[in-house]
Amino acid sequence: LLDEQCIFPKSTDKSYVEKLIANQSKHPKFIVPEFRTKSDFAIVHYAGRVDYSADQWLMKNMDPLNDSVVFLLQNSGDQLVAEMWKNAEFASLGMTDQTDYVFGARTKRGMFRTVGQTYKEQLSRLMKTLQNTSPHFVRCIIPNYEKKAGVINGPLVLDQLRCNGVLEGIRICRQGYPNRTPFHDFRRRYELLVDRGTIPPGFLDGKETVKRILAALEVDASLFRIGQSKVFLRSGVIAALEEMRDKELQHFVIQFQTCCRGYLARRAFKKLLQQVSAIRIIQRNGLAWSRLKDWNWWRLFAKVKPLLEVTASEQAIAAKESELKSLRDTLLQKEYTLSDYTTRIEQVRFLGFYYLNMKRENSRLGNFLTRI
Repeated sequence: LLDEQCIFPKSTDKSYVEKLIANQSKHPKFIVPEFRTKSDFAIVHYAGRVDYSADQWLMKNMDPLNDSVVFLLQNSGDQLVAEMWKNAEFASLGMTDQTDYVFGARTKRGMFRTVGQTYKEQLSRLMKTLQNTSPHFVRCIIPNYEKKAGVINGPLVLDQLRCNGVLEGIRICRQGYPNRTPFHDFRRRYELLVDRGTIPPGFLDGKETVKRILAALEVDASLFRIGQSKVFLRSGVIAALEEMRDKELQHFVIQFQTCCRGYLARRAFKKLLQQVSAIRIIQRNGLAWSRLKDWNWWRLFAKVKPLLEVTASEQAIAAKESELKSLRDTLLQKEYTLSDYTTRIEQVRFLGFYYLNMKRENSRLGNFLTRI
């Protein structure tokens, strides 16, 4: 409407406001102020209501950028100024086409471009860039006007959050399902909250697994929706599940610590029992030694005992020598027997050889007699 009023002859700011009210009065975001106010109209923006005065809007919208000024700034001796105005377009000579191209928008020469059109085109390019990317917004909040650390001005912070749209975004998130988690991630993270029998081993159906987990945790059906590959959760459900998971992990950690401490305590107690037993043995031996050190018979026994041990060793050695001698005799007897058997075998072998020779000679003699 503003561009149309700029084209029509004899248009004024008042006629523009009347045209705007006639076309947008039924819009819920458009407000016609009372006669007592100085504003011409009001718009309820995302951050709140803003009153506008249309004074000199037509003239400011047609305010072109002088071509000579652009040329002068582009050829400035200051490198920074020349760099800033290097890609500037002549507003009075071109109008951007609605069709966008890879290297920018196409410009139609010979058509006047208003400030509103320029702003609209810039906003369109910005929105297209945002849609083609994954931007991350960083909102800076002023905690106070005094620039002091640790001082929070509550109304000031809330007003900034409201104007930035943070509070409205939170409200929209609460009404929808802002948390979206794939089935396998949801199972991997929250399966430990349910009993082992809830999900059979090797069960691979992600959707059914998520349903069983949510049913076992008694999550209200209005707080989640099951998609094809993800589960959608309302605001606050993830926080509750994470709190339950933290408690369960804390329980597991406490059990693990209990087992470790129990093992260490049992090992220390076993070592203590061994030390107590050793101390008792030392005490018993020390007490026995203190009682027997002045007893004459004990002294005699202490002197005789090594001799007895030597005698016992000598007896053992004699027994071993006797056993060795017996084994030697047995070995000699076996050797004699083996030699006798060897001699007999040689004799039998000689007789066999002699028998074969005699048999062969008899056979020859018989053949000779037959021929005769």
